[in-house]
Amino acid sequence: MADVVCAHSSKLETPEAIAELMPQLAGIDPVVVLFFCSSNHDGLELERALKQWAGKADVLGCTTAGEFTTTAYGQGGVAVLALSATKVKRAAAAMAVYGPGVVVETEVHRAAREIATKLGVDLRELDPEHWVGFVINDGMNGNEEEVNAVLGHVAPFLSFVGGSAGDNMKIVETKVFYDGRVATNGSVFMLMELAVPHLILKTSSFEPTDKKMRIDRVKGRIVFEIDGKPAAIGYAEKVGVRPEELNNMVFAANPLGIIIDGEPWVRSAVAHLPDNSLMFGCVVREGAELNLLKATDLVADTKAALAAAIQKLGRTPSVGVLFNCGHRMMWVQALKLESQYREAIGTFPVVGFHSYGENWLAFMNATLIGLLIG
Repeated sequence: MADVVCAHSSKLETPEAIAELMPQLAGIDPVVVLFFCSSNHDGLELERALKQWAGKADVLGCTTAGEFTTTAYGQGGVAVLALSATKVKRAAAAMAVYGPGVVVETEVHRAAREIATKLGVDLRELDPEHWVGFVINDGMNGNEEEVNAVLGHVAPFLSFVGGSAGDNMKIVETKVFYDGRVATNGSVFMLMELAVPHLILKTSSFEPTDKKMRIDRVKGRIVFEIDGKPAAIGYAEKVGVRPEELNNMVFAANPLGIIIDGEPWVRSAVAHLPDNSLMFGCVVREGAELNLLKATDLVADTKAALAAAIQKLGRTPSVGVLFNCGHRMMWVQALKLESQYREAIGTFPVVGFHSYGENWLAFMNATLIGLLIG
């Protein structure tokens, strides 16, 4: 029996994708199953089929801006990861659903209690050397920072890694799936006790410039003023373009960053609004002074980060679960680096998706986050 299986289908119709995936998944008795699918697929149908196949496993998933494995890289398909008990001793999952009249903090606490009850543990007492979690948020409702804050309270010593769901860059509706349910405003969580060592990878392929921007007025993820000027004007001046030239590629190439120990934690603008404010992909704190970042060699940086992670882990991972920002995907596409990037992330088995923001310790943009399992 296999310990790990990564499967992929490029089929655009869900029944055909299921038919192509199932033979690939034969030969493993999974404890955990993750699936990442194009927003054009029926995620509930996929979840039902995977749950019927792996009745003892926790199965969760989301829609994406693109999905990949070691051997496949694209948009429109489905990627699946199955892990056996030789990798995961036990796991439990839960869904939190938000909306009108629902307090995010209350709902995340409820989901955390559900996981703790299923496992018979106190989340505050678990050893982070052996326990790690996934968190996948919907990518459209801006709850990620609050969800992180609550997770930090209920499980202060544990890492939850993940990415926000996507919808093929349509920016209309994203979905998360678990236990026969779908949420367009919610999160899915999974906590695992691993039987092998693990390591968390973070790389962003940016470095700080000497240009800084002061964030003067903010509401949520909308920045109204930068350096005392309408945000789009202040940002465009520092980047060196006209405000009317601001677009996704300019934002992807010129994010801002909080620099901690020389390493940027990236905050990207994602939209130029009619009043010359800017919408960011995560919260930017009012009064913050952020560095304008410049891109480095994304492919070389990714190779180096993975090589360093393998060395630190002390072995070649049996699998990596990767959450790659949609802005990185756009940059790879613009530079026609798809084959080189797939080669960079494919030195060992991987499965993942292109996300609308990445999660580990904080919520960020334009970053690759990975859980490497020994």
